[in-house]
Amino acid sequence: MPHDVAGDPHWHEPGRDLYAGTPSWPRLATPYDDFMEAQDIPVVREIGIANVLNLPLRPWERLGGRGCFIQLFGTEGKWGSYLIEVPGAGALNEERHLYEEVYLVLEGRGTTEIWDDGQERPEVFEWSRGSLFAIPMNTNHRIVNSSANPAILLAGTTAPNMFNLMRDEDVIFGSALKMKKRYDPCRQQF
Repeated sequence: MPHDVAGDPHWHEPGRDLYAGTPSWPRLATPYDDFMEAQDIPVVREIGIANVLNLPLRPWERLGGRGCFIQLFGTEGKWGSYLIEVPGAGALNEERHLYEEVYLVLEGRGTTEIWDDGQERPEVFEWSRGSLFAIPMNTNHRIVNSSANPAILLAGTTAPNMFNLMRDEDVIFGSALKMKKRYDPCRQQF
């Protein structure tokens, strides 16, 4: 027979919203959760966000700007988001990764360079406030700010899927795999 804290036997009758024996389990951290925490920038977990421009940003060493992760409840393990500030008249660090990435430009203007290993020169396109663009999977790329003021971009990625599947940052950020059906500079399609 169950006992309460004082050791007296008692029975709790289930109520209208409480079922007898209903357990609860905490959500365990995924490999992507571990990656976000290791980046040492804020991770904002909410059901929704009224204005992403009010989110806290901190220097993000890996990307070279200030940023924060956004993890909306219900999207865990499926879709990742982050906010990144590109320094005025500066650029983010070059990167390459095995996941999809789509950007919405909230503030600023600039260019994005995309290239494959061995490519003579990068493909370059311009963006400004309201632009939406995608980075082809596993291509080298760099985001450059053309103005003196910081640019703010909101990114959506499939990184949670890849981190939770691969569980290996060296593969995700260091694969030399060329995906010609996704990006082939010789065909001028991406």
